[in-house]
Amino acid sequence: KSVIIVKLKHTTRRMRFRLSIFLVLALVLAPLPGTDAQFFKNMFQRFHRGVQRFTRPLSTFMTNIRGTSSTKSEHDETGGTKKPQSTGIDKRFPDDCGRDDDGKGKLCFPDGKLCQERVSRSGNINYGGHLYWVSWLSTDPQLRNTNWDWFNARNYCRKRCMDLVSFETREEYEFIKSQMGGVKYFWTSGRLCDFDGCDRPDFFPKQINGWFWSANQARLSPTNSTTAFHDWSFTGGFNPPRRQPDNREKIQQNGENESCLGVLNNFYGDGIKWHDVTCHHEKPIVCEDVEGHIAFARQNFPNLRIP
Repeated sequence: KSVIIVKLKHTTRRMRFRLSIFLVLALVLAPLPGTDAQFFKNMFQRFHRGVQRFTRPLSTFMTNIRGTSSTKSEHDETGGTKKPQSTGIDKRFPDDCGRDDDGKGKLCFPDGKLCQERVSRSGNINYGGHLYWVSWLSTDPQLRNTNWDWFNARNYCRKRCMDLVSFETREEYEFIKSQMGGVKYFWTSGRLCDFDGCDRPDFFPKQINGWFWSANQARLSPTNSTTAFHDWSFTGGFNPPRRQPDNREKIQQNGENESCLGVLNNFYGDGIKWHDVTCHHEKPIVCEDVEGHIAFARQNFPNLRIP
């Protein structure tokens, strides 16, 4: 892996902020192969709305995000933060991240204080030295009984330097499965690539090759693979049954695409399995630490000790 060393001693505050953005992008995009990097750049711009200007020239980023005058409000016209903040405001449904012109919400910056406090919360579990937060294990009854749609779930996690859980290995997946108990389902960061930039031939057919983990931009194995790791169910709501992902709500009910990946607990008599689900459905969540978010928070809040 590449190592990036940046000397910050004699840089201005503005330059340090620019460099911190560069470092986060390097962490996210540098390890990716060339052709996939362009795809994930497009994906990053679409779904990381709160930080989508990072991929533009840094001077433009500074103008758009921080504003040209220090007297301007820290919030833009849509109510979203212009730059990372450390307020410690702990909302189940963050509403300070703003909205795009089309009305869609933006993804949140990490909040320095919430990132700092994340390690001491009830509901935390550890696997392989990696921190997870499981909503239904919280001792706070309000959190324990809260369900989030997929987008708000990501923002709740991201405020804490985390994101919805991604399963790169079967061992990690089996560990989280063991925590479910009687919980019916939960969200993962799994997402179908059905937006701009997803028209590459190797993503087709979409229901087989078009899935990725949005938290780390890693592609999932083909859904019809008989050797690679995945746990898509063999059944669902169709009669006769169809294998997952089946996009049933779109096909059968003329609803939205089932573009988000949920883990369901014997919902169709199939045990604990993966299902494609329409993203507006509400479920409990599992968050996990994201190194890129933690590095970003440490760069922007150097006076805080962020584990």
